[in-house]
Amino acid sequence: MSPIPAAALDAPSPHSEVRRLLALAWPVMLTSLNWTLLHVTDVVVVGLAGTEEVAALGASRSLTFVGIVVVLGWLSGVLVFAARADGARDLPATGRVLHEGLVAALLLGLASGGVLLAFAEPLLRLLGVSPALAPAAAAVVRAMAFAYPFQLLTIATSFFLEGISRPRLVTAVNLGVLPINALLAWALVGGHLGLPALGAVGAAAATAIASAIGAIVLLACVLRLPDRAVRHVGRWRGEAAPRWSGVRALLGFGLVPAIASGLELVGFAVLIGLSTQLGTETAHAFQIVFSIHNVTFAVALGLGSAAGVRAGNGVGEGVPHRAIQRGVVAAVLAAAATGLLALVLLLSAGWITGLFPATADVHLLAGAMLLRWAPFILFDGVQVVLVYTLRALGDQVMAGANSILAFFVVTGGAGWLLVGAGVGPLALAWASGLGMLVAALLHGARLAQLARRMGKVSGLPRPGASA
Repeated sequence: MSPIPAAALDAPSPHSEVRRLLALAWPVMLTSLNWTLLHVTDVVVVGLAGTEEVAALGASRSLTFVGIVVVLGWLSGVLVFAARADGARDLPATGRVLHEGLVAALLLGLASGGVLLAFAEPLLRLLGVSPALAPAAAAVVRAMAFAYPFQLLTIATSFFLEGISRPRLVTAVNLGVLPINALLAWALVGGHLGLPALGAVGAAAATAIASAIGAIVLLACVLRLPDRAVRHVGRWRGEAAPRWSGVRALLGFGLVPAIASGLELVGFAVLIGLSTQLGTETAHAFQIVFSIHNVTFAVALGLGSAAGVRAGNGVGEGVPHRAIQRGVVAAVLAAAATGLLALVLLLSAGWITGLFPATADVHLLAGAMLLRWAPFILFDGVQVVLVYTLRALGDQVMAGANSILAFFVVTGGAGWLLVGAGVGPLALAWASGLGMLVAALLHGARLAQLARRMGKVSGLPRPGASA
């Protein structure tokens, strides 16, 4: 039997681990909430321009959300590799991960932005957006394409900072960008401050400008980190110089998460496309529910990131069995947090949906959808944490396969079947929730399988077993 690493014998108590997870999670929650508020702000501001403009914005997101989530998954290796290097206390390696992540982000940003510029309308039609709405939605997509390179640079830098347990800096920069985006969106959507009234296209243009500002400021902050010298941050030569082999390793690690994330969101994009076929009122109502979902998802994403960092630290420390334990603790926290949010939504669905500018019929329909969907967010929170834990363990391929099955096959397929069967707008909520439930079950089963295998191979205690 191989010797047990010292880190395995110096394990923090469960209460200590909870505190560390929460310390890592809450800044990421705020950062994710910031991104969500940015999109919710767009829905609110564009709603003042009319239901048709909101429908165009919502339809455009069936493509732009897929694009950004694909490249976000493709860069997931930055967080994993940075956390592993930080756990192993190889600080120069963390700087190299950052540099290689920035190269990968720029390549992906230019490529994905170019695809959206060139093929916006055909891709929207492929996703099921109604022909009448596709031209207006395509104009919004083309405006958003200019944001992609800047957003991906921000994502790579954010993953690096999260991986070295510095998420608060990301939060501060993103919260600073939020009011800039809100002001620009208000001005460009409605034609204020002497700017043209561009409707939904104006909201996308505001996001592109705000994304550029955020990327520049965040990179400038990274170059001023207190330990930048020992991490070799900003040194593009020597030990921390980016290597094409490292860039390829990052992109190779992220390939399956990218495909899985894209197909996962395609499942939801199918629901958005189906909502446009059910009428502009349904499209507007589903966009409201989708925006509320993004708020609750921010909580899950924060705990998921924390789990990924702590699990990655465990792999770097040489104690992967503790990586699983940390993931389980984070999953329990996610279940508690999202379960509480579900209760709040169930008790105040009508009031929450009424906060969005819309007609009375849209409010009524959105409230009905939210009541069906809310109970499932508990499973959504758990599955996000489990995905991050599996990725940190190097099991991103199986995690991706499970996500594809749950969200692309189950959610997308159930949406088509239920709408085709005449269930109507509520079919969108049921299909979404069913995918969340299946994902939590599949990821949980996979993590349990890995825990059993790890216990047999290493001889170390399995999660939940007495030491």
